[in-house]
Amino acid sequence: MNQRILRLILIIAGLTLSVSSNAQLMNHYWSQNFNSESSLLSGAVVAGDGGNTSIYYNPATISEIKMGSNLSFAATLFTWGAYYFSNALGNGRDVYNISFNVQPQFMSYSYRPKGSKFSFAFSIITRMKEKFDINYYDSRMIDIISSTPGEENYNVEYKYFLEYSDNWFGIAAAYDINEKFKVGGSLFLSANYTSYRYTLSASAFSPNDTIWVQGTPRPTPVTESYYTENLRFIDYRFIGKLGFSYVLDRWRFGLNITTGSFHIFSTKKEAHREYSISNVTNPDNDKFMPGYEIDQGLLRGDLKATAKYPFSIAFGFIYGSKKKSDNQFYFTAEYFAGIKPYKFVDAPIDTEITSGIIYNEMDNKDWLSFVDVAKPVLNVAVGYRWKIRDQLMFMSGFRTDFNNIHNADYKEYSDYNKINSADINIYHYTGGFQFKMLQKYLLVAGGEISFGQERNREQIANFSDPVEYNSNTGTVLQGPLDDKMDIFYFGFNVYLSATFKFGNK
Repeated sequence: MNQRILRLILIIAGLTLSVSSNAQLMNHYWSQNFNSESSLLSGAVVAGDGGNTSIYYNPATISEIKMGSNLSFAATLFTWGAYYFSNALGNGRDVYNISFNVQPQFMSYSYRPKGSKFSFAFSIITRMKEKFDINYYDSRMIDIISSTPGEENYNVEYKYFLEYSDNWFGIAAAYDINEKFKVGGSLFLSANYTSYRYTLSASAFSPNDTIWVQGTPRPTPVTESYYTENLRFIDYRFIGKLGFSYVLDRWRFGLNITTGSFHIFSTKKEAHREYSISNVTNPDNDKFMPGYEIDQGLLRGDLKATAKYPFSIAFGFIYGSKKKSDNQFYFTAEYFAGIKPYKFVDAPIDTEITSGIIYNEMDNKDWLSFVDVAKPVLNVAVGYRWKIRDQLMFMSGFRTDFNNIHNADYKEYSDYNKINSADINIYHYTGGFQFKMLQKYLLVAGGEISFGQERNREQIANFSDPVEYNSNTGTVLQGPLDDKMDIFYFGFNVYLSATFKFGNK
């Protein structure tokens, strides 16, 4: 095989074959909130009024609870999200994913002893949950193989699956330094689950032509290109928070510092990656290129896996239209630091994953490792609470949700494998009502609308205008990739929560 052609194919196998745009929320920090009261204010509660979610937004504001204890439940009655990828697999070949989840979202218990300046809280939070499952198949007759006359049966397959969740289990305490200034801290154990599978394949064969082998008719060879990758693991890590709260007349201010994550251990680790081609003729010089395969898979102890969470700092304030008024304006901004490129799946290098000739031509021999990165992100949220009457309030808010991998620089890991994911920004609008009942119960109901779009992105594949072999890109049974893909997202959530207060105040 021509060495330049071989090298080009191997580069493409390691880089562009797996470039696509699918998964969304795992590259965002503000996609979900955890309690309906704070959710309807779009999370703009770092300065206060986070209710039992204070353990997450600012543990210093846990001290807002009165003497006694609170038990709070919150659930997303349903979460509906739709992603649409126009021209993703070629001109006029669109794919989409529609997800519908009914899930518990938040549970917490907070307690303040009588006459004490200390407050305590415990919480279970679903910080993130997402599931993608996209399948595409097509079969048609076209003339694509140069070595056989007439049309061939052309078959393509595209599969994408991602299940991602991040559950936090936390404890917190707050202390009243005085009536105006309070401080608090929380510690979370995060269980981060990632399960990912991706397949892209194409084949072509003549259903009519035959070749003769020693006088015996045989079907013509199948030209094929096949790529697949998958991984799975659960990563456990500690994350800490330190919060401050200060009250000044109509103003309330809050500051919350979140540490980066501290890896503990990982379980259920597995990874596999395979690429193969067979029976391909280069139409530029009519040279037949023999097939080859690169294949590596590992389980558990042979793999290292970790998922990092960044350092962040959040500032917020609340302003009341008059002293002690329930009509209030909320603001929060949170800066998330970047994460340097790192191997979040680290596999040992194996020299026997393919033939010696192919292995020697591979630029990156770390075939099975996956890398990740995160750019710095600044998100902003605003909210408003309007008192309709003594027992009824309306709350609404808006927040940004910027993607953390848009134009990210992977530096020395630029030619490593990555989870295929999109980099569009998402925006959220929230609104709903809070009801007080008998001074002991607090009910909140409302919803959220989310949207985002990105135009003129590079296609995942080109199955609409395929050629047997493209010597410029090294792709087999595909056409050139153009910047013609448009990505659209629309989401809708319905929230419901209940808080039960125990104690005399």
